[in-house]
Amino acid sequence: MPEKRGELGVLICERDGTPPFAESDFIRRLMRAAPRYGLDVFAFAPWTWNADRRSVQAWRWAQAKGGWHREERAVPSLVYDRAWPGNAEQRRRFRSSLNRMLGAHAVVRLNGRLPGKAEVFRILARDPLLAPRLPPTALYKGKKALADWLDLHGGAVFLKPSNGSHGRRVAAVIRSAADEGAVTIRGRTSANAPFRLENLSVQEAIERLHRWIGGRVYIMQPLLSLSDADGNPFDLRVLAQRNGKGRWTLAGMAVRAGRTGNVTANLHGGGVPRHARTFLASRFGEKECESMLQEIRRVSAAVIKRLEEAFGRFCELGLDFGIDRSGRIWFLEANAKPGRAAMACAGAAAAQTAIERPLAYARYILLRPSGRVIHEFDLV
Repeated sequence: MPEKRGELGVLICERDGTPPFAESDFIRRLMRAAPRYGLDVFAFAPWTWNADRRSVQAWRWAQAKGGWHREERAVPSLVYDRAWPGNAEQRRRFRSSLNRMLGAHAVVRLNGRLPGKAEVFRILARDPLLAPRLPPTALYKGKKALADWLDLHGGAVFLKPSNGSHGRRVAAVIRSAADEGAVTIRGRTSANAPFRLENLSVQEAIERLHRWIGGRVYIMQPLLSLSDADGNPFDLRVLAQRNGKGRWTLAGMAVRAGRTGNVTANLHGGGVPRHARTFLASRFGEKECESMLQEIRRVSAAVIKRLEEAFGRFCELGLDFGIDRSGRIWFLEANAKPGRAAMACAGAAAAQTAIERPLAYARYILLRPSGRVIHEFDLV
């Protein structure tokens, strides 16, 4: 008889329209590659869980059936979280239904979950290697806190939501030394559209930002000069993944080059991927470029080690770095659900490997002896 395939359920948030959930192309490619790893992959929203039938309403792709279609499947033993809740209510629905399902079934999560950026920075700051690579960071605690932060950091502050993603709802606040301290705010809306407000008084700017932040948890950082000589923002994404032996590997690095005037270089905000070595060598020279890449690898390994010590095992992590005009490297943030788009500049084969590596690791999880966890690092 043929060997029974292991099942991997991809967690998603359903939405109206076609396709019925985010990242449908990525998930379809996972399904297409899954048989090579002895896996059967399907997607489902945890709120479709039926406790009596111990099943979920799964999405599968079949061209012969007109694309995405529903079918009932048993709750899988392994899940891969690629859900993108659209708002606070959907986040609550997703988490509560997932927790109920996990409480009733022996389900393993392929990838761990990170807390907010504030807590991540607090943990990483304890490491003497990492502390110098972290921008000064503080929670936003009201209008006076922001005013004090502006004074402390030369009148330029960067605000971002502790639980945000894709560069949404970020803001750069810049107080002019002239014009009686007129303030400019540049940022991105919740729909990731750019906005710019100019010639505000300090009081008006702080009032507007306070209303805009509302009850959300935000962090404040100095506004770093993370742009090239022409003023175009850029950052560097490291994609680190566990392989089919459970070991960490470096899937690739890519520079994300933003548009002039944007406050971020995020691809969702209009940035474009560039080959990391080529981009950095053209701006800093070959020797300095090699030194930077070695340092980024070293810091990446340290970040992964600290995050797993604090928050458990991860399947993959997207690690974002900034490089200021002096060449200093800053660690910006970690993402437990990294995208793949930036890896396209590494070539088709590397991009496909980055898509498939979670399948190899899922196979390892399903086959490994009980209680055995690999912690080796091989960030090459």
